[in-house]
Amino acid sequence: MVLKDEALLFNDGDCMKDLFPGHFKESESSLREVWNTSLFVFDANILLNLYRYSDATRNEFLRILETIKDRAWLPHRAAEEYLNNRLSVIDQQEKSYDDTVKSIELLKRDLENARQHPFVSKDIMERMSSVFEELCNELKNNKSVHTTRISSEEIKDSIAGIFENSVGFPYEKERLEQLISEGEERYKQKVPPGFKDGSKSGSSEVFSDQCRKYGDLIVWTQVIDKATELEKGVVLVTDDKKEDWWEKFKGKTVGPRPELVKEFKDRASQTFHMYQADRFLELARENLGEQVSEEIVEEIREVRRRDKLAHLRIKEVELNKHRKKQLNNLTEELEKVRHQMANYKNEMHMLQEQRHMLESEKSSLKEYRNKLFHEGGDEYIDDNQLTDHYYHISTNYDEVKSRLDVSQMRYQELRQHMVVLEQELSHSMKAIEHGVSVDL
Repeated sequence: MVLKDEALLFNDGDCMKDLFPGHFKESESSLREVWNTSLFVFDANILLNLYRYSDATRNEFLRILETIKDRAWLPHRAAEEYLNNRLSVIDQQEKSYDDTVKSIELLKRDLENARQHPFVSKDIMERMSSVFEELCNELKNNKSVHTTRISSEEIKDSIAGIFENSVGFPYEKERLEQLISEGEERYKQKVPPGFKDGSKSGSSEVFSDQCRKYGDLIVWTQVIDKATELEKGVVLVTDDKKEDWWEKFKGKTVGPRPELVKEFKDRASQTFHMYQADRFLELARENLGEQVSEEIVEEIREVRRRDKLAHLRIKEVELNKHRKKQLNNLTEELEKVRHQMANYKNEMHMLQEQRHMLESEKSSLKEYRNKLFHEGGDEYIDDNQLTDHYYHISTNYDEVKSRLDVSQMRYQELRQHMVVLEQELSHSMKAIEHGVSVDL
């Protein structure tokens, strides 16, 4: 009977896959159904990366988007971030052309120097100079083409055409204020997405700046609201790499955070899938029958790798700036502590001299009083005056001794603090010297 009751109790429970949907992969047939029925949602970084791709890859990507435009949707926040950051991305690409030309010219100058290694024959150098010149000219021409995109509407118009009537409405200010309040608590509890942006300043009085810290949460909420409205599952395509979107294990991306899949199911009662751009194209080839070359997929991966390295370099520069600032602060604080210690040392020396002097006065006065009382004589002794004088000296002595105790205690505290600062300073100097890297 006990076994029967336990069996009934077990059967009344929920399926593990229903309780933990983010930990289980769907079958191939279910995944194909997802691609045939779901809403395709694109993050701002997917659109911004179109400016980083070659013309062939960008055109192929836009062609795929065109084939699914009836089920493509852009959250209002993502569209806003795309338009706000578009010119910055174009400027970054321009700078990459300039940096490459400078690197080529620097290499050319090094090879032309016939007085130091590496040595190159004159014949080879002449041929290389011609190639270098041709290469720099092409890079400059390509840069000028890219620069025209600042005022050109070509890519922007293509995106606008694909997402015509498929961009979400903005939230009212009251709803955004509510999300900011919710976001503060979510970020404290490390609830995805967006908590990795918790360090961004949200203290600005400008409301749009306050929203920036919670941009991921706003996008996420808009996606859930749209899925609920349409009663459709969602395939979110994003090149965001942060761990508040992706579950990672030993440096490898496993899939979307299980918390996201579960929250989406709990709130929208729909399925949620998430892919980066390269995987999206591979699955489009498998499930939509689209022709996507492996070269295009590899280029997108290479762009992401370069972007990852660029972010790493930026973080390392920022970290080195922080370390140098910390080093300066530690050095200044250490000098301040040493200066305070020197002052306390001088003060202790002065107080010790005063204490010795008062001790000597107390001893002399006591001997004088005892001598008069024991030897006697005709000399009149004002005992009250001697007592008052002795009391005055004793009071000064106690005050000096108390000040000396305080100075010695404070000196020892500063000494201990100095040791800690010297250790921190040594650690910071070693970190800068060895260039400790940053994890993304």
